[in-house]
Amino acid sequence: MIKSKDLSKAHKTGEEEQDVQIELERELSRLQSLTGLNGNLKVNWIPDGSREVHGEVISDVIHVYDEDLEEAIRTLKHEFVDYCITREVVTPLVDLVNALIKSREAEVYRRKEKLVELFSSLI
Repeated sequence: MIKSKDLSKAHKTGEEEQDVQIELERELSRLQSLTGLNGNLKVNWIPDGSREVHGEVISDVIHVYDEDLEEAIRTLKHEFVDYCITREVVTPLVDLVNALIKSREAEVYRRKEKLVELFSSLI
């Protein structure tokens, strides 16, 4: 549903839409150059004010749903930072924790089975 204040945005020409896409691509390139991170990311502007989120990353593509350019740039920055932190910090940490769990899994199972056998013989 388009709100009345968004009517001018709803009637963007193809050229205006292309301009927004180009500005977002420039901003993403600037962020990548500034940080040296995630040169493989792309941005895709899909103006849709009815979405519950402003943007999201799907398969190395930042999808921005804001209709207004300033808001779209703000969302792009947010999603870029979130993606970088997740990729550089959170994912490796989760992988490490999972590897530790996996390495101890067989030992923990043997201990548990030993206790089950012990308690089963006592009752």
